[in-house]
This record gives sequence, C-alpha cells and structure tokens, in this order.
Amino acid sequence: MAPFEQIGEDYIAQVRAFGALGYSPDRIASMLSITGMKRTCLIMRITSPGDTYNTAYFNGKSIGEYNIDAELAKKAEKGEVDAIILQQQRKDERQELDLRRELFGI
Repeated sequence: MAPFEQIGEDYIAQVRAFGALGYSPDRIASMLSITGMKRTCLIMRITSPGDTYNTAYFNGKSIGEYNIDAELAKKAEKGEVDAIILQQQRKDERQELDLRRELFGI
C-alpha cells in the first residue's frame, strides 16, 4: 500500500474545519487522534501541494481569515478605531505575504 493510501478521504471535512481555526497540520493530526504511520501520512498529505487534503486545509484557512476580516469590516463600518487599525494591518500583512509567495515562492 502506498503511503498516501493509508489515509483515505475520511478526514477532509475535519481538516478543512481545523484549518479554518488556524491549527497546524501536526495539531490537526493530534485533534483527530491519529498516530503512527497514519499520522505521518496525514501530515504529508496536508502539506503536499495538489493533494485533496492540502486543498481542504488551505480552503479552511482562507475561510477562517475571511470570517475574521468580515467581522472586522462590520466593526470598522461602525467606526470602531481598533477594528479599523487591525483591518488595515491584516490587509498589509496579506499583501506582503502574497508578494513573498509571488517573488520567492514562500
């Protein structure tokens, strides 16, 4: 059995949900009580670009970030200064990360 086949598609929804909460792949494996070779396989799949688990994980992370940004936007519209500042900081950080990914692949 190939290493990736040791983990079926059973955990995709949970990986997406935990990704939305910002959990690391290692923490996700712990939360799912996966041990041994299955744990290694799950972490490999989450961190392997193009894998369905990787897609689910980053989709979850994006949804989590969106939810935070949407809440900040609501508060910023009401004039909450802290929300306005934090919203701008998050926007700046996201632009910097996108630029790093584009230029350096990190």
